[in-house]
Amino acid sequence: MEDEDGLITERKILVNEIRADLERLSETVDNAQTVTDEIRGTIAMVADKMDALSDLIR
Repeated sequence: MEDEDGLITERKILVNEIRADLERLSETVDNAQTVTDEIRGTIAMVADKMDALSDLIR
């Protein structure tokens, strides 16, 4: 698959940046004292969906 217009590269970069942001957010939440289980669960859900999207892009 060719990437003549750079869109594939841009998508991969964006997915990687979002994944890194989610990892940082997860670490921050893990270290926080007053985060609800609902927030933790929502972050995990978004991270799982991001991983699925990343797999589809590859």
